[in-house]
Amino acid sequence: MALQALVSEPIKPCMDVVVMANTVHGYMSQSDKGEMVIGGGTDGFNNFTQRGSFHHIEETLRALIETFPIISRLKMLRQWGGIVDMTGDRSPIISKTPVGNCFINCGWGTGGFKAIPGSGWAMADLVAKGEPGPLAADFNMWRFKEGQFIDESVAAGVAH
Repeated sequence: MALQALVSEPIKPCMDVVVMANTVHGYMSQSDKGEMVIGGGTDGFNNFTQRGSFHHIEETLRALIETFPIISRLKMLRQWGGIVDMTGDRSPIISKTPVGNCFINCGWGTGGFKAIPGSGWAMADLVAKGEPGPLAADFNMWRFKEGQFIDESVAAGVAH
């Protein structure tokens, strides 16, 4: 899946928080340079391109303009789509593998930037001890074979 993102022309600072709106499947923040950084839903068409689809870009902007009408006058400078690795239950995998000394930390979907710092500690613990700590124990790769799914989709703040 490709996650959509856009950056606007710079404007005077007006937003010092990240706004996530699950009802419109979008989020927005302002960079230190004044650009509005806008993210939206995933393009459900499986592809490996680094560009977003115009249909989803329009949907994202239309929804955010309803919430913040002022952004309707902004020019978008660039847009892209980033590949999202997402598991079937929308939860990450922090696990050792059947291959000796091979560990994986993947499947974060849209929550990677928010969660990776904490998962780094869990991964370091797993690598150092060879067994996951209590925080990461349920996020093993065998949960799919055993049917022990974990649904963390609400943790993203945006339904993707």
